[in-house]
Amino acid sequence: MIDREMDGFDIAANMQRLRTYQLDNVLVSAADGSIEAPTKGAIVGEGILAFTANLSAQNQEDVLHAFLFASLVANKKYPLESQGKEWYALFVEVMYSAGWLPTQKYYNDMNIGGTSVRMDQLVLEILGSVIAGVALPGPASALMLKVAGDAINALKKRETALTLYERNLLEHGVGGIAAGTCTEVNGEVTLALGMVRFIRENYSTKVLFVDWDTRSAKLYRGESVFRKVPSLVESNREYIRARLGDNARQKIESYDI
Repeated sequence: MIDREMDGFDIAANMQRLRTYQLDNVLVSAADGSIEAPTKGAIVGEGILAFTANLSAQNQEDVLHAFLFASLVANKKYPLESQGKEWYALFVEVMYSAGWLPTQKYYNDMNIGGTSVRMDQLVLEILGSVIAGVALPGPASALMLKVAGDAINALKKRETALTLYERNLLEHGVGGIAAGTCTEVNGEVTLALGMVRFIRENYSTKVLFVDWDTRSAKLYRGESVFRKVPSLVESNREYIRARLGDNARQKIESYDI
């Protein structure tokens, strides 16, 4: 299990750095309740997160809060669609400071064949690539991708959840969507994220489940894998809760898959 003894992981320095970050002033999130995959999903800002059924309620909360905190910090400092690379780098840094060690990270532009693409399919394709590179035993990898796909597809059935997600992205997002899935194997918690960042010429009011004209959007992909460092997450838990609570009221939305 990853913990305090990891070489080069300075808990005191990470805690100090975490306390220097500024948050975006606007928060619309979903981060509460008992979420047992494959029956539930959660919207967290511009992210759609899912969890395998063996993940404890505390681990679910830790993942949701870390993702939300890192997103708000990155949104605050890099609010422009053209700043996707800087946004992604800061997001990864904040996750690390919060106690989630990045074991894989990648950001680059994308070349899409054809003239149209659907963002839900694209982000799942990226997440599938991420999960394929994660060394997990047995069926864990396949399950991680399944629950993420179920979470995204479930939005089609829940108009209120989809409306919330689109509003989060278009009003408060800075040019990107994310799909993530989290599991626990042998006591170690792993979070995999696939991201699409974009620069649009046409600002549509819809993002998921519609065809995007690839000629009017410059696309980038982000791939990340994080492993939870329990001691640091526990040290930062109350601080992150307080910062998110002070930032704004939370709107909570979970949905059945």
